[in-house]
Amino acid sequence: MTARIEFRNHRSLVLARSLVVLMAGCALPQVAMAQQGDGSGGPLLLASNSAAPGRGAADGVSNITVTGHRVEADPTLTEGSDGYAAAATNIGKAKQTLREIPQSVTVMTRARIEDQNLLTVEDVMQQMTGVTVDRAWLSSAYTSRGLTITNMRFDGGASGQTSSITGDLDTTIFDSIALIRGADGLFGAGEAGGVINFTRKRALADPQARAAMTFGSWDRARAEADVTGALTSDGSLRARAIGVYDIGAAFQDFKSDDRWLAHGSIEYNPAPDTLIVAGYTHQFDKHKGFNVSLARYRNGEDIGFPRSTNMGAPWSTITRDIDVAYGRIEQSIGKDWTLTLNANHSRSNDRTNAAEMENAVDPVDFSGTDWWYYQAAAKVRELALDFNTTGSFQAFGQKHDIVFGVDYTRNRTDNRSLWTYYGPGNVFDPDYPPEIAYPPAWGYQGRTNVERVGFYGSLRIRPIAPLSLIGGGRLVVKDRTATRNLVTGQISSLTDQKTKFVPYAGMVLDVTKHVSLYASYAEIYQSQANLMSGPRPGTPLDPVTGTNYEAGIKGDLFGGKLTGSLAVYRVRKKGASAADPSNPPAGWTDNCCYIRDGNLKSQGFEAEVNGEILPGWQVSLGYTFNDNKNTRKNDAQFAEITPKHLFKLFTDYAFKEGRLKGLSIGGGVTAQSANFRSGWVQELNPATGLYDGPYYEYQFKVPGYSVWSLRAEYAVSEQFSISANLNNVFDKNYYVTIGSPGYGNFYGDPRNFLVSLRGKF
Repeated sequence: MTARIEFRNHRSLVLARSLVVLMAGCALPQVAMAQQGDGSGGPLLLASNSAAPGRGAADGVSNITVTGHRVEADPTLTEGSDGYAAAATNIGKAKQTLREIPQSVTVMTRARIEDQNLLTVEDVMQQMTGVTVDRAWLSSAYTSRGLTITNMRFDGGASGQTSSITGDLDTTIFDSIALIRGADGLFGAGEAGGVINFTRKRALADPQARAAMTFGSWDRARAEADVTGALTSDGSLRARAIGVYDIGAAFQDFKSDDRWLAHGSIEYNPAPDTLIVAGYTHQFDKHKGFNVSLARYRNGEDIGFPRSTNMGAPWSTITRDIDVAYGRIEQSIGKDWTLTLNANHSRSNDRTNAAEMENAVDPVDFSGTDWWYYQAAAKVRELALDFNTTGSFQAFGQKHDIVFGVDYTRNRTDNRSLWTYYGPGNVFDPDYPPEIAYPPAWGYQGRTNVERVGFYGSLRIRPIAPLSLIGGGRLVVKDRTATRNLVTGQISSLTDQKTKFVPYAGMVLDVTKHVSLYASYAEIYQSQANLMSGPRPGTPLDPVTGTNYEAGIKGDLFGGKLTGSLAVYRVRKKGASAADPSNPPAGWTDNCCYIRDGNLKSQGFEAEVNGEILPGWQVSLGYTFNDNKNTRKNDAQFAEITPKHLFKLFTDYAFKEGRLKGLSIGGGVTAQSANFRSGWVQELNPATGLYDGPYYEYQFKVPGYSVWSLRAEYAVSEQFSISANLNNVFDKNYYVTIGSPGYGNFYGDPRNFLVSLRGKF
C-alpha cells in the first residue's frame, strides 16, 4: 500500500508553502536570544534545549525552574517527556501522584497526544481507558462505567459542565488531559461517570519555539506554532503564544471542517513565593455538511448505506466561537502551605442553519423519512471560581495533609431554535431543499441558569507511615437550576436543592515502596426538585441518591516511568424518576406526577498500564469490564451502548542506538464487545397514512469490532522529525455510535493517514 499526499484544493497548497517559510523562520528567536548579554550582571536566561523532537534524542525541557526565585519544577507537567506515565496530577486540587488518589485516574500525556496525533478532545476521549463516545452531529457525550461524564475542570479548578463545545476543543494548548472515574462529589461532581481535567501548557523560562505541519486524508492540512520563553533576564516574567490553522474535508459527502485558534498566556513572580498566571484562548470552528447521522429500517435493521452517505443538505453549517479567559494566583506560605485562587470564564456562541432527513425507513416501500429545516442559535456563559488552601503538618511523628476550599460555578445557556417541515424525503435519491435565511422569529426561546456554591475539605492522616486515611466531604450550599421561556417569561423547570453534606472516605496502604492498596467510598446526590410527586399539584420529588465503592491496587516502577492499576467498582443509584402509574403526567412538559422508581447498578473492574516497560518502549493499555442493570426493569441493561468488554492499547518503541537511532515505530488497537439499542416505534396507521398507530418494540445489536493503527517517526536532524500515522489499518466498516432506527447512527472513520513534520528550536 502506498500513501500519497495530494492537494485537491488551493488552500492546502498555499498553507503548505507558507508553513515551510514559517518553520524555517522559527529558528530566529533562538539565534537572537543566544546573542543577548546580561547587562545587569544577574543570571542569564536558562539555556535552550536543542535536542531533536524525535524519539531518537533527548527532548527534555526545564519546567519553569527560575534561578533566584522559588518556582520549582511542576510535577504535573508532561511536556518535554517522552513518557506515557504522568508523575503527578492536579485533578484533586493538590499535586498528587496517582498512587495517592484512591480512585481510578488516567492521564493522557503530551507525548501520547502527539504520537497518535490526537488533535481534538474527542480524539483523546476515544483513546481514554473505559470511555465510550456517544456521538451526535451537534455534540458528543462521553460515558464511563455506563454513566455520563457531565463535568470538567481546568487546571484543577472548580467543576464546570461539559457542553457541545467540549469535543471540539483543540488539544494543542493542553499539556495533558486526565479522567478520574467514579463519583467525585468532594469537588462538586457527584455523577459517577467521572470528571475530565484539562491541564494547560505553561509559560516556560527556557526559550523554545515549536512548529508543525500536518497533512492527511481528505485534504487535511494543519499548521501549528508554539513559542515560549522568559521576558526578563531573571526569568520572573514568562509568556507563551500558540496558533493553529486547520482545514480539511471528510469521508462523508460535502462535509468539511475549518478551524483557527489563538492562545496566549503570561506568568509572573512578583515575589519568590507568589505566582500569577493569566491567559486567553480564542477558537473558531466552521462545520459544513455535518449531518452525517444515518437512519435504519423501522425494525432496527441496518440499511447498509455507503460510508460516504450524508443525510443533510450540502449547505448545512454550524459555526462556533469559543473564548476562554483564565487566571490563577498561588501564594506559598512557608514550605508546606499554599493558597490558590483559580478562575475560568468561557463564552461560546453556536449558530446552526441546516436541513436533514429524519425518521426511520419503511423496509417495504422505503418511505417514512421527511426533510426538516433546523435552525438554532446558542450562547453559553460559564464562570468557575475556586479558592483553596493545601498544606501539611506534623503530628505524632507523621506528616498529615489538608485540603480546604470553596468553589462557585455560574452557567447561563440561551437556546433559540426552530424546526420547520419541508416535505417527504428519499434516502436513496435525495432532493436537497434550498438554503434559507435565519428566521426573524424563533419557535423556541429558552434560558437555563445554573448556580452552584459549595465548601469542601479533606484530611489525610497517617497513623503509621505506610497507611493514609482520607476523610472529608462537600457541603452543598446552593445548587439551583432554572429554565425560563424567554417569550412568556415563565419558569418551565426549577431545581433548588437544599443544603446537603456529601461525605467522602478513602484509604491508601503502601504495601511496598512501589505498590499500594486503596479503597474509597463516595455518595451520589442529584436533585429532582423540578419534578413533583402526587397527588396534584404535588410536592418536590426526593433526590436520586447513591453510592460509589472502589478498591484496587496501584504500582509504579523505574522511578515512576511505569504506572499500573487494577480496580473493582460498584455504583448504585436509587430513586430515579418514573411516571406515576396512578396519576401520570399529561405530557412530556408536565412535571407531575412522578415516583422514585429507578434502581441502577453498575459494577465491574478495570486494568491499566502506562509508561516505559523497557528503555525506549512506551505502552498504554487499558481494559474495562462493565455490567450494568436497572433492577426495577427486569434487570435490563440501562447503558445499552456501553460494551461489557472494552480494550484499548497503544505502544511505541524508540531505537536509542545503532543504525536505527532516531527511528520509532508503534501501533495500537481499540476493541470492544457488542452493544445494542432498544426502544419503541409506532406502526403505520392505514386510516391516517401516518406512523401514529400501535407501538412495537425494537432492538438491534452491533457486533463487537477492533480497529488497528500504526505509527512511525524519524528524527531527520536535531531540529526536525517526520512522522506518519495510519488509522484503521484494515479499513474496518463499523458504527462508532448507534442511536435509534430514525437517527443517531454514525460510521467510524475508514482507513486514513496523517503525515506530520515537526520542528523544535
